[in-house]
Amino acid sequence: MDSEYAALLERAYKLVAPKAQRRAEIPKIEVENMPRKTIIPNFGQIAKRLNRDVYFMAKFFQKELAVPGTLEGDVFTLHGEKSPKVVEAVYDRFIRYYVVCPVCNSIDTELRKEGRIFIMRCLACGASTPVRPL
Repeated sequence: MDSEYAALLERAYKLVAPKAQRRAEIPKIEVENMPRKTIIPNFGQIAKRLNRDVYFMAKFFQKELAVPGTLEGDVFTLHGEKSPKVVEAVYDRFIRYYVVCPVCNSIDTELRKEGRIFIMRCLACGASTPVRPL
């Protein structure tokens, strides 16, 4: 009985498709410090991979770090010297508030504005969650 059960279980595992991985892993942020400037060269690529508006992300970073910034192509420049750890902490906060689904922890989400409220909709589980405005 045990060997028959094990054989059937092994056969079932072969027939079932392997568990799907996350569609995209959370990209790492690159931070370069210059005199009186902090540059994030892969900012546009990150926004594209996370399915977020570049200007929305830039506004979040500017408000959280309390410094002005400029966006030129994929490069985001903060006009103030910030340590890489501080910028990475703000990036992690953005991921937690505006990217990761609170129901299933998937990063396959989209953000849209309905009236005055931002709604994050998960593409994996279908949950719609209001998020705090900027």
